[in-house]
Amino acid sequence: MSDWGNQEPVRLMNFREWVPDSARFWLYICFLAVFQFSNGFYFTTMAQVVGERNVTMNDAHMFGQAVLIGLTFYFPLAFRLKFRFTNRTSLTVAATGLALINAVFPFVHSYPLLLLLCYAGGFFRLYGTFECFSNLLPKITPTYNYAVFLSFVFFVVLGCIHVFDWVAIQFIYYYGWTYIHLLSVALCLSTIVVVNITMRHFRPMPRMPLYGIDGLGMVMWSIFILTAIYVVQYGEQYGWTADRRIRIGIGTCMIVLAACILRMFHIRHPFIDKGTFSCPNLLNLLVLFLGLDILLGTQNVLQNMFTGGIMGYSQITAAQLKWPEFLGGAASALFCWYVRTKLGWHLKWLTFISMSAVVLYNVCMIGILSPDINIGKLWWPVFLLGFGHVGVFIALTVYAQAYCNFKYYFQVLCLLGFIRTGIGDTIGVSIWSHALDGCMRVYLAAIGSAANFSGGQAFGSLADMISTEALLCSLRELYGWAVIFGVVLLIAILCSHFERLRNPYPTLRQSYAILSRLWQTSNNKTEKENKEQI
Repeated sequence: MSDWGNQEPVRLMNFREWVPDSARFWLYICFLAVFQFSNGFYFTTMAQVVGERNVTMNDAHMFGQAVLIGLTFYFPLAFRLKFRFTNRTSLTVAATGLALINAVFPFVHSYPLLLLLCYAGGFFRLYGTFECFSNLLPKITPTYNYAVFLSFVFFVVLGCIHVFDWVAIQFIYYYGWTYIHLLSVALCLSTIVVVNITMRHFRPMPRMPLYGIDGLGMVMWSIFILTAIYVVQYGEQYGWTADRRIRIGIGTCMIVLAACILRMFHIRHPFIDKGTFSCPNLLNLLVLFLGLDILLGTQNVLQNMFTGGIMGYSQITAAQLKWPEFLGGAASALFCWYVRTKLGWHLKWLTFISMSAVVLYNVCMIGILSPDINIGKLWWPVFLLGFGHVGVFIALTVYAQAYCNFKYYFQVLCLLGFIRTGIGDTIGVSIWSHALDGCMRVYLAAIGSAANFSGGQAFGSLADMISTEALLCSLRELYGWAVIFGVVLLIAILCSHFERLRNPYPTLRQSYAILSRLWQTSNNKTEKENKEQI
């Protein structure tokens, strides 16, 4: 490791001298909290947006996915922007972008424009988040231990999501969904003021030009993944290939993907380089993230159907379950930090234990499905889900970093984001939604045919009982299939080969040196080609 990365004590030099050292770390934490809260679109406002706007629930889900895709597509540009602009400039730009998006979102009714705003909101959100984390890295772990750093990152990111979802639900319940955007605007404006008062323009390394960024490639890859999500999200609604829109979507997706692959081989600096796919076990990582998303889909579909359809919980009551999920994520981050740094556990076992927690959540749900239970009985299963979710993210991301060439690391994160925060969630929700509809039809027919309608009981009451029983039977069956799928995934993990870590996480100076060398090499090639043409 470089001496610069191990200096004691580590000072955050982006602040003005009068700002106390003890306050600098917590100012960054406050900035992080603001960026985690600020989005172009909030998942917790879906029902209200659908009710007040001329949009469907699939449209609302698509807006949420656009936020996550915009977030994912920041990764390949992360260090290029960091070495071009100072931290103060970047934080100001990110906060300003989020403030403008949240200010105009409640007044926009055009579907394409709303989709674009959500995409930009995700991009600016990660822009600000990365700027904070990259400066906190030497403070969190002076030895640049990536297991420690990622445990902190995923605790903050995923933990804040659950806490702020709870906060957002309270605002929606008492005020209305538009007030969430007003609160976000106020927080972003406050961040802009604090950043410009307390921070200075400081560069730890010389400025690097923004040459060689493939903007067209970014647009093409974005169109590809958004079109793929569109096909999966709206396929059930439109009848899949029976509808012209889905056929056009599939065709567009294939054509754009082919163009992206051709571009990858024919330009010097593509947005996603072909060398990215040489990362060891990349396919295994994508499959594991997809498997995790499918298992997590049971919470989004089956658990929500149970709490809303059978238990009759309102949104504000069901929001209590955000807390055990948050605590599970915090426990997982501490667990990953301890077993990796203190015990030196193999990542294979960390992945296995974390995925087992997600499978155990589905097992527990089979046992407690009943219309007579108290919400407190859901705390333990949801805790396990939060524990496993964060643990798998930490383990697999640490593994990706250890075995990927740093030149391609952030492009690998972008590819993984296609699954873990992109189409994987949509696939999981679609699978369980389609399966639930099919099971409901079967059980309604079976239970309805065996029901006795001549006993003098009111028809409406009997119909409710049949519907509830059919839903309970459907949920138990689907949770059972989720357990079987999870066991298969656990066996696959045991059979997989996880090599021990070998690549340390590069310091900021090492990252700059790598990117600077790549840029100089490209610049020299360009000058040589120009001379040959002359």
